[in-house]
Amino acid sequence: MIENPTRIWGWAACALGLVGCGSRASAWDAPFTPSAGVTVSSSYGLTGSVAVVDAPLGRVLMLRSPSALSIDSVAFGLGHDLATAQVSSDKKTLFALSRGVQPQRSASDELPQLMLIDGSTAPSVLKSYVLTEPMDNLALDPQNEWAVVYGGSGTVVNPNELVLVDLSQDGDVAQTFKTLRSTGGKPKRLTFTPKLAVAGADPRRFLVVERDSDIVLIDLSNPVANVVTVPLPVTENGQTGTSAQIVYDAASATLAVRVAGSSSVYALPLGAPAQPDEAFSVAPNLIDVGGIPAAIDFMHTADGLRLVALVGTNAVLVDPVTTNLKTKPLSAAFTGIRRITAALDATASATADDVALLYSQNSTTIAFLTLDASTSNGSVDSYDIGVSVKDVIDVPGDTFADRKILETPAHQFYMLDLTKRQSAPMETSTGLTLQVAPDGDRVWAYEPGGTGFASVDFSTLHPISLKAERAVSSVYEIEAADGGHSALALHAGNGQGLGATVVDAVHPSTATARFYSGLEFGGVK
Repeated sequence: MIENPTRIWGWAACALGLVGCGSRASAWDAPFTPSAGVTVSSSYGLTGSVAVVDAPLGRVLMLRSPSALSIDSVAFGLGHDLATAQVSSDKKTLFALSRGVQPQRSASDELPQLMLIDGSTAPSVLKSYVLTEPMDNLALDPQNEWAVVYGGSGTVVNPNELVLVDLSQDGDVAQTFKTLRSTGGKPKRLTFTPKLAVAGADPRRFLVVERDSDIVLIDLSNPVANVVTVPLPVTENGQTGTSAQIVYDAASATLAVRVAGSSSVYALPLGAPAQPDEAFSVAPNLIDVGGIPAAIDFMHTADGLRLVALVGTNAVLVDPVTTNLKTKPLSAAFTGIRRITAALDATASATADDVALLYSQNSTTIAFLTLDASTSNGSVDSYDIGVSVKDVIDVPGDTFADRKILETPAHQFYMLDLTKRQSAPMETSTGLTLQVAPDGDRVWAYEPGGTGFASVDFSTLHPISLKAERAVSSVYEIEAADGGHSALALHAGNGQGLGATVVDAVHPSTATARFYSGLEFGGVK
């Protein structure tokens, strides 16, 4: 436990209902409830602040660190009836989608909106887009150029409508309404591609919409243009084909679809327009890889592009132009593939020989697959690390770009040095939740509901374990306004309001930690 913590009470006198403060809204009497719905998390970590959703008051508390071991907060209204919230891929912005007042009974009733909140050390509302209809779902572009809202919840709903929001624009001109053909079903997953080098046209980005039985391609360079819809093939047993995975190659402008329950992979090379009203064309090509693949990805070699399909204990290498196949035996039945070429060499070009990390939930072996012309089918280097791998977590920033975190099905983790091809186990007594620091220098691990949390520094792999006074709901590292870094272990809910234990992120210690309570009352005037 933390000895002699400094207690800082974050509420104002009026919030305690003292005489002379006047009346207050009944929402202030509701217990602090940090989650507003099944699609809304309790908290979101950003670069310079932590956002905590305060459901009864329809607001978000932005916790920030003005200096080492200190916290204050600022509150912003999130709009009526919050549907969902997400953090941008660079962790700089919180996106909040609200449904507004439904039904509207007066002109003053709040409309649905998409709000953007700056998550730096000086939080502020950046902008807000007013929507005409309530929407439930939000997809964010990793390059922060677009947001898409869809899945309406009004009296009359168009389930096939997407609202594309150009984040470089303001107001109504930023919104493009797209209604997709109804034959393919509702949108399930949305993928934003980087710029693809489409032959006969300028490079452009695409929004790929996966639906029940087709793929829809939207040209983001001209979002008002006609979409291209590609029906998926039926499976071998006659069932309707559905997409299980989408991958793409920017240099050749080729997409590939792994069809669920099928031994066929659908290659979709994009080319010059075939009709005057088209911006591009698609020439689908169905390729049988000899078995149901667990995962697919594109890899480059000196011999050209290859589509790699993991089928049983083999890697099937497909030339997407000729559809010729080669089979590379593997040491295990891998279920995941992750290209790591760029992590190994920041200057790697699109034509360099690619390297991929292979992993499996069912095997304790990982492997490095290299496709190079000198060895015909490439080479495979296998390592038994003693645990199976459920997921591979990237480390942000440039300092430790060659590191990956391997998460096991039991939520324990390994640190993997790609350059040295060495793994370091981090033994824990129970499964942990991980949060990588925004600058990529360390990872924080905690058990939700427990009192323990810890940091692991990537430079030394030295773990430091800590204990809090209350149950920990989440842990985030943020940049302090004075240039330092603070780690906040949040204590949210359970009838105890919102509190936090704050430690120096670089030199974490219980001796200097501070405990703050009553943070839900911060910002009261």
